[in-house]
Amino acid sequence: MSETLYRKYRPKNFAEIIGQAHIVRTLSNSIKNERVGHAYLFTGPRGTGKTSIARILAKTINCTNLKDAISCEKCESCKIITSGKSLDIIEIDAASNTGVDNIRELRETVALSNASLKYKVYIIDEVHMLSTGAFNALLKTLEEPPAHVVFILATTEIHKVPQTILSRCQRFDFVRLPIQNIIEKLTLITKSEKVKIEKEALEMIAISAEGGMRDAESMLGQIISLEDKNITVSEVEEILGTADKKTAETTAEMILEKNSSGAIAKVNELLENGYDLEVFNKSLINYLRQLMIIKIDPALKKYFSSEMTSERLEKMAELSKKAELSQIISAINLFLEAQSKISSFILPQLPLEIAIIKATNTFPEEIRSENDEEISKIKTQISKPQLKNQNLEEKDNNLAIEQFNNIKTEEKNETVENIDMSTVRSNWLKLLIDIRPFNHSLSALLSNCQPTKTEGNIITLGTPYSFYCERLNDKNNRLTVEEVFSKILKSQIKIRIEIDKNLVLKKEEEPPKKSEQNSLLTDALKIMGGKVVEE
Repeated sequence: MSETLYRKYRPKNFAEIIGQAHIVRTLSNSIKNERVGHAYLFTGPRGTGKTSIARILAKTINCTNLKDAISCEKCESCKIITSGKSLDIIEIDAASNTGVDNIRELRETVALSNASLKYKVYIIDEVHMLSTGAFNALLKTLEEPPAHVVFILATTEIHKVPQTILSRCQRFDFVRLPIQNIIEKLTLITKSEKVKIEKEALEMIAISAEGGMRDAESMLGQIISLEDKNITVSEVEEILGTADKKTAETTAEMILEKNSSGAIAKVNELLENGYDLEVFNKSLINYLRQLMIIKIDPALKKYFSSEMTSERLEKMAELSKKAELSQIISAINLFLEAQSKISSFILPQLPLEIAIIKATNTFPEEIRSENDEEISKIKTQISKPQLKNQNLEEKDNNLAIEQFNNIKTEEKNETVENIDMSTVRSNWLKLLIDIRPFNHSLSALLSNCQPTKTEGNIITLGTPYSFYCERLNDKNNRLTVEEVFSKILKSQIKIRIEIDKNLVLKKEEEPPKKSEQNSLLTDALKIMGGKVVEE
């Protein structure tokens, strides 16, 4: 059986490590200054080098012919550690040894003399998996460790490690590796393996690895084993299913350039080639999110640099300059709405096609014309320090989009003291139609309500369903209804929602209930200017 690439090309010393320069520098300096700690804690995403650096550290502090904190690889200590036969380097998988008895056994062996090396090193992987009793037992050892023992704890979930353990370790935070670092390592491997691979194909592998070197090496190994010695972009796309990410970038560009025909063609090409449109749409939303962040502040691109090459980041920055922030956010909102409809609809491409048409042509003008004050609010929210420490995931996108949807139009509506009920009723259907682009579900909710009375500029809406009452009384929903209806009536109105169990929605007054499919078909008919013809 051939050796996996990530094992075969695992770095042997600090000089061979690509990335994590801040950690390598700190550890090297501590070794040079003979300040080896008794307990280290390595934390970070999987596949970023925690175990590799732990093994290198164990070898380096035991090397008898050390030069500039680089192990010699020739002394007996280096040889026995490299071969994995040293009795003084003990690796423990905490996921399989979670109990207190396992750690008590460790405490008993800690006191024993070293077999041959200067330091006895315990590497405990996934340490967060230890039980509470095991952590307490480990704590006693960390409080008074023997001089000849070094502990190296590794975890992907630092929040699960007790503070009492954290406070007794030197902590090192591993980060996702930049695309260029991964490409550099993969290039070295392909040359050593005598494999030719296109540069763009290497980029695809690096992007798919999401900052993890081990994942990138595993993917490359999989591709090499399945293909010949001359690997092309199309082969990598087929194996990794990355065409959707590349197409997402192209589609986003077309949408912002208002090329609806080209964008729709891309979606249908993916469908014909068997790609998952839900996965593609997520990639598209993520790309638009990144554009939104760069548009707000180009410096924020560093928070997703591990997801694309520097060339593509520059291309994205240029594209963001040509697009309006309101246009980007509107597109995100439309494709978020389309996401839930793809799998349930008989034509999975139709929700995306309608979203593309709306994003490139027919989206309401009042949402395109943003006022500068509200755009500043969005910038302030997304630039908050706590968001800089996150990957700006979907919940953060929703925050920006929610604020965007609440943007108030600059138009000053003329206030009328009394709103006539007949005026309200005659404009009710227009409200149901006009509110759909702002919030599709609000139209459905309102279709189960009736205007029951007016008092001054307050319109009371009745519904027999408590659930609808709760939803419409939500602050954001209520404000959206008030804004849209105020614009229709050219009056600054307020709404009040009441439960009326005696209310019977008459068939002729009640807007027809529609399924998701009928809703989409109605949108399509509106966009295309068509109508349903009954025989």
